[in-house]
This record gives sequence, C-alpha cells and structure tokens, in this order.
Amino acid sequence: MTNEELSDLILSIKLEVKDDYQAGVKTTNYKLPNAALADEVIEALHANFEHYDSVSVEGNILTLVHPEQDDE
Repeated sequence: MTNEELSDLILSIKLEVKDDYQAGVKTTNYKLPNAALADEVIEALHANFEHYDSVSVEGNILTLVHPEQDDE
C-alpha cells in the first residue's frame, strides 16, 4: 500500500467515524481492504487513532471505540 493509498484509507475511515458519531453510534466497524492488512499499515492505523478508547483489527474489520465526549 502506497502512502497516498494509506492517506486515502485514513480519510475514508475518518469520514465513516464522523458519520457514526453524528448518528450517535459509539463504535465504528470499518471493513479494511486486503492491502491494508500488512503489519505496517495496521501499526499506522493504531498510531493514527490512538486517541480512541479502543483500536483493534480482527480479520479485516477495524473496530474503533469512540472516546467519551463532554457535553458543553
């Protein structure tokens, strides 16, 4: 996976997370393409989403548990 493909993947995940957040969903499950299952890509995803309560990959599903948001 090229750097540009990784950037596009991260952007796509962020858009899905935003949609889920706006819909009140607290966990996002994102189906990763096979090219994203390389260890280097998984490490980059963990690093990019480290501020989430939980980041895990099982099979080809990335699961992000959204951090609690303060209601202000």
